[in-house]
Amino acid sequence: MLSVAVKAKLKLLQFKEWGNNRFFWAEILFFGRRKMKKLYSVSIITAVVWFSLVFTSAPASAVVIHEQSTVSGIGTAVQLRAELAITGDILTVGLFNASAVSSKGPDDLLSSFFFDIIDGSGNRPSLTYLDAVGDVYLTKKNHTDLLRDADADLKADSRRDNTWQFKSFDPDVSPFLGFGIGTVGNSALSPNNFNGNIVGGMDYSIYAGDVTTRNLDGRLLVKSSITFTFAGLTGFTEADIAADTVFGLGTSPDMLVAAPEPATIALLCLGTVLLRKRK
Repeated sequence: MLSVAVKAKLKLLQFKEWGNNRFFWAEILFFGRRKMKKLYSVSIITAVVWFSLVFTSAPASAVVIHEQSTVSGIGTAVQLRAELAITGDILTVGLFNASAVSSKGPDDLLSSFFFDIIDGSGNRPSLTYLDAVGDVYLTKKNHTDLLRDADADLKADSRRDNTWQFKSFDPDVSPFLGFGIGTVGNSALSPNNFNGNIVGGMDYSIYAGDVTTRNLDGRLLVKSSITFTFAGLTGFTEADIAADTVFGLGTSPDMLVAAPEPATIALLCLGTVLLRKRK
């Protein structure tokens, strides 16, 4: 057994930084009965250093949230939300029919959305539509709606796809925004409407709850939300997402709903180490 006066040297502690091949070493010296206390203290310090190296270099992101509550043309309280985020070259748009009550008719369905991205020099990105994904249900008035296709491909780009089309629009014409996605023709918004040969009708609109009405019975609708993905955002950030957005309800559309000033939630990819002082 080593005496208190004898110096014992611990083996080197090796930590590998997550996502990198860099290594650092901490050499811990301790003496006799104090060795456990010193080992604990140095281990905590080393852990803090490791977490700092891993997480302080991680990028920050943010989600720009547009939401609005209103009453549809048939008197249903609807809650609409859009979440937009830019990460590198990719734009993600989440559309939500977050209504607390079930959709009762076409007027309650979220069927189009208009937005804009423009930098300080007045430039807009050239967006490439990558995909659209959501859960498709077959609605049943007298039974629970039936899930037909989980994570369905909802991107429309060919004749009679009837899902969701993306188009660049003239921002000088109603609804005065540069981009739109929709599953209906929106003929009342011409020339900023969608191609009736590709999309049309109410199918694949976003609904809430379970259908209990005849005029939505036997339809293929998307429950709650759809996530859209676009490329072509290099050089743009969330700060370039316009404050104005518009939701379209129904088919013509039956109602346009402008969202108020958006909220921005920062999503910082940071680790937190909580250290409690040990007496």
